[in-house]
Amino acid sequence: MKVIGITCSINAKKVYLNRDYIRKIVSLGFFPLLITPDMLIFKEQIVNNVSALIISGGEDINPQFYGEKNVACRNIILDERVKSEIELLDAFLLTQKPVLGICYGMQLMNIFLGGSLFQNIKSSINHRKSNHEVEILADFPLKRGKFPVNSSHHQAVNRLGKGLEVFCKAEDEIVEGFYLKGHPFFVGVQWHPERDSGEASLNLWKIFVKKIQ
Repeated sequence: MKVIGITCSINAKKVYLNRDYIRKIVSLGFFPLLITPDMLIFKEQIVNNVSALIISGGEDINPQFYGEKNVACRNIILDERVKSEIELLDAFLLTQKPVLGICYGMQLMNIFLGGSLFQNIKSSINHRKSNHEVEILADFPLKRGKFPVNSSHHQAVNRLGKGLEVFCKAEDEIVEGFYLKGHPFFVGVQWHPERDSGEASLNLWKIFVKKIQ
């Protein structure tokens, strides 16, 4: 059985992850492995034995990571998590194994490649808590068209990271999906496909599974 690594949120005493991630990975026929910053001493073993990596959702990344002062972030993720996931992304990028970033995970991937974020979206669309339509603009990794997705964020991609290509946007032009050009599957989405049963999410998981070797 192939192992899928999933990063998770942390505080000083606990680690936590919504069960939707575990349920989704199990339903796809894989074994989920939660990865915490404490486990990075085994980074080589993790990279060698994990078939794909998911950077899960979370709160706000400290704007210092993309060279800005904090003007709108209230719930800052511990730097320990951010730094460990950047280290994981750096290691997995060399392997060409599939990497999927979800919500915060997508934002982190963008920062990892030199991009920046809108610290607080100003839009007519309620991105914090709603469903809204996105448009798939390219045939990779998903087919073109307009699809409803869930939404649970107040930050989004601003300056795009090096090598990234946008494949999905909301009606207000907020980036909802990107991929790294030349990589088999280095994909970020702004919605939560692990708890969404729409066509875009189902197709994303199908492609993700096909890329796992």
